Amino acid sequence: MTKRTRRVVPVGLALVLALAAAGCNANSSSSDSTRDKTTSAMESVPQGGTLHYLSRKATESFETANAQMVPTSRLRWVHRGLTSWQTFPDKDTILVPDLATDTGTTTDGGKTWTFELQEGLEFSDGSPITAQDVKYGIERSFAPMFQGGLGYHKTLLEGAADYDGPYDGKELDSIEVVDEHKIVFHLTRPFGNWPWIVSMPAFAPVPKAADTEPETYGEHPVASGPYMVTSFSKGTQAVLERNPNWKADTDQARLAGPDKIILDMGLNNDTIVQRLIDDKGDDKDAISNALISPSQFQRIESDKSISDRLANGPSGYFRYLAMNVKRPGLSDLRVRQAINYAINKAEIQSVYGGPRFGGQITSSIMTEGIPGATDYDLYDGGDTGDVDKAKALLAEAGVTDLKLTLTYPTDVSAIEEKEAQSVKNSLARVGIDVELEGLDSSTWYELISSKDGDYDLTTNGWGADFPSGMSTIQPLFASSEIGNGGGNASQYSNPEVDAAIDAAISEPDLDKAAEMWAAIDKQIMADAPIVPFLVQRTQALAGSNILNYFMPAYPPFANELVVGVDH
Repeated sequence: MTKRTRRVVPVGLALVLALAAAGCNANSSSSDSTRDKTTSAMESVPQGGTLHYLSRKATESFETANAQMVPTSRLRWVHRGLTSWQTFPDKDTILVPDLATDTGTTTDGGKTWTFELQEGLEFSDGSPITAQDVKYGIERSFAPMFQGGLGYHKTLLEGAADYDGPYDGKELDSIEVVDEHKIVFHLTRPFGNWPWIVSMPAFAPVPKAADTEPETYGEHPVASGPYMVTSFSKGTQAVLERNPNWKADTDQARLAGPDKIILDMGLNNDTIVQRLIDDKGDDKDAISNALISPSQFQRIESDKSISDRLANGPSGYFRYLAMNVKRPGLSDLRVRQAINYAINKAEIQSVYGGPRFGGQITSSIMTEGIPGATDYDLYDGGDTGDVDKAKALLAEAGVTDLKLTLTYPTDVSAIEEKEAQSVKNSLARVGIDVELEGLDSSTWYELISSKDGDYDLTTNGWGADFPSGMSTIQPLFASSEIGNGGGNASQYSNPEVDAAIDAAISEPDLDKAAEMWAAIDKQIMADAPIVPFLVQRTQALAGSNILNYFMPAYPPFANELVVGVDH
């Protein structure tokens, strides 16, 4: 995630803030992540019935050019990509071919990637899906009208920095269409994770002839997936019905159980959860993106008939304290180590709802479900911290009467303030005086993503866009991500770490890359630029007729492509 990608607030941080707003967080044993009606991800589910989707978003869209949704989301009911993801209740997410015949090949160490499309694929209008349609779909994402979205490709493709989309008649030459079924990507650098990148929304095919009104294309797209939009009322409802030209034997990512999907938009979050708890009428056949509050969770847990319908994730979002290492009071490693020892993580866990609902205490950077993630603790102060070790390190550094400011967003939820207060309380135990500075989220984000931000500490959160250490470590700790909207809130800069990050990004052997990211994780924590707090738990509730509904280790969302309706 480098300079012309999405800035940090999208998927990584924005979804963390959204989860914090409702206290809906992650981590548990694998037994928590399944329901009684759960199968492995790609086993069959009954064909038929109507699935209801209850959305708290003001409006939903099936536009791919600026979408931030992971490949297991409802966007992929309608659109396919070159690759996609299979998720499981009890093992790691894997990459699988989707429109393509494989997950890509490279002959030059990851700088050039080739994909072959399957033969005989058709859009919902009966036209063939070609490599040119994939190219055009990607090119649309560069148009100024489509701001945001997952934009890794916008820095990785050659010539992308000067490209503004296809609407002025220009093409991006680094996306080479060899023939109807072969597409080649020419990157600016070796990039081992490119097969994951092409699973992202912008890589869905779009036929140029159908893109006559780009601003509203997402309301009536031509479908490549198992469903097509047959009715769309912005901000109210969308109806999806089967795409007669989708072939199940070409698709490793979708089960396409329901005959129809009705998506209701703009519903109140707590009302959605209450409807799912009550489980009446069509809500028996419903799933949702609603976030469960601690009080609602207690109600769910108290009734087995409800808790059996809860998908409870084994992993999720990473919460941490970033220390601005450029500030005089925090430039000494011993001070940062002392702060690591001082924090009472158990208290922060309690703020988020405790171990069952709030999440799992952590001391490393990468979360469960990310290849290479390992449990270790360089600052073993226990869950409640080690005050004596912290004081000893401060004394060794000759630090007394240290005063620091801690900034946090005030308009996300009360949890943010409670988390900040907990940090203040922990540091007061070791003689560090913390002044809390709450800001609205836009001002806060501008401050912590600026090069010379006037702050010492900030609480923060992150969620990876795809299962690689790169998706967390590079945006949060690479020197290139200091300032200019970057995610390196600790202003951390280590040339050895930068070199290691660059090498891991370039490694096309993803197993080897995972080992490299694991080593970088520990290398960074040896410099103590952050205090890891918590891997937040994620939960979602489904109606009683929903089948195959579970929360994988990654991503921390139920796979909406594999659910069925017991009708």
